[in-house]
Amino acid sequence: MILKKIVGTSGSRMLHAASNLLLLWMATNFLGADAWGLAGLILLDISLLMLVADIIANPIIFYASKRKPTQLQSMAFKWLALVLIIAVILFGTLYLVLPDVYFIIVPKGYGWHIVALTALHSLFSINQYMLLGREKIRAFNSLFITQFSGTLLFMAVLIFIGGIRDERAFVYALYLSFIVALIPGNVIVFNHFRSLGSSQPEARFKELFAFGSMTQLSSIVHTLNKRLGFYVIRNFMGLAHLGVYHSGTQVTEGMRLIGQSIALVQVSSLANRDDKAYARELSLQLLKFTVLLTFMAVLLLVMLPGSFFGLVFSKDFTGMKQVIFSLGLGVVALSANTIFSHYFSGTGRPKFNLYASLVGFTVTVPALFIFIPLFGIVGAGMAASLAYIATAIYQWIIFKKDTNTRLSDLLIKKSDIQLAVQAARSLTKTRKPDK
Repeated sequence: MILKKIVGTSGSRMLHAASNLLLLWMATNFLGADAWGLAGLILLDISLLMLVADIIANPIIFYASKRKPTQLQSMAFKWLALVLIIAVILFGTLYLVLPDVYFIIVPKGYGWHIVALTALHSLFSINQYMLLGREKIRAFNSLFITQFSGTLLFMAVLIFIGGIRDERAFVYALYLSFIVALIPGNVIVFNHFRSLGSSQPEARFKELFAFGSMTQLSSIVHTLNKRLGFYVIRNFMGLAHLGVYHSGTQVTEGMRLIGQSIALVQVSSLANRDDKAYARELSLQLLKFTVLLTFMAVLLLVMLPGSFFGLVFSKDFTGMKQVIFSLGLGVVALSANTIFSHYFSGTGRPKFNLYASLVGFTVTVPALFIFIPLFGIVGAGMAASLAYIATAIYQWIIFKKDTNTRLSDLLIKKSDIQLAVQAARSLTKTRKPDK
């Protein structure tokens, strides 16, 4: 059953990766490096605000089967409104006091768009978390596919029919895709949750905040480990170089779809079972295959010649190959980080993810300011990789102590292969749909 869910989720993630590649192809060939660099900054700002909004929304995954769903949803909406108000105030204050810093962080003319898109993205995510928390993986995947395929479709229409050949094509496509995905999402969530939760305990803001603040603070620091280089590159090298780096990170981190797909099912399963031995065995087995498959995928990617990227993504993006190479080992480490992070979150101990991200951050900051002046955008990739590796090493140490796992347990054994074969055979059987 676990592998069936993973395969279903992996299918949607593979479609997402393919969609992202097509979107990247359109962006690099029809928008240009400067516009795509600007789009990367806009997306980063939205992501950071989303992480704050998710302080209350993300714990829904863990509490959806334990607390009244409608209360969880209501608290997430109220917190989102507060976050958006604070964001407007902070943007306005920074614009008045430090305009030069403001325009490094927030692209000119896009402050309100960032706030509005954060609102739409967060509302969409709340629906996703409600479904994932109740293990409604099929509905979760359907909405996910609707959103990202909508972004691709609308961006194509705006470029080829609307004639918009700058970052606006991406921004407007995000608006339309989230709006379209919100409509069926609201219907699905309402129909499923309206009759649930009457006998469940009351949801408390304090417990949600305690759980979510630790998780999301970790995610914020983790995102800075991955993306702080965007601001540094823009400041020292300009938008065109940022556009190339943004493209390189998208292609390389697309290899994470394996770990992301597995981890989504992992955290959903762990959140609905209170069994430490089960959590250890499940996470350990998923870790082995995630790291192995990610390594193979990254190896194939770095073997492609640099001319290939120039041919596919236009001559302005031939530097992607060097970025991809510098991020390769880091992305493999990031796949392990994904499994470890969901193990700690799924067993109700997100503090270890925060500590791990802080370990990575202590590597990121000095590395960026040392490597970028020396090696340019390749230096940014090197700094990110070092941070990912440091983070994964710390998490392994904690996981090892927590579960009495030995280094030799990471080796793929005969029992792991037998389990994989048995699970693969079960995929040919008829699967009952999610209720």
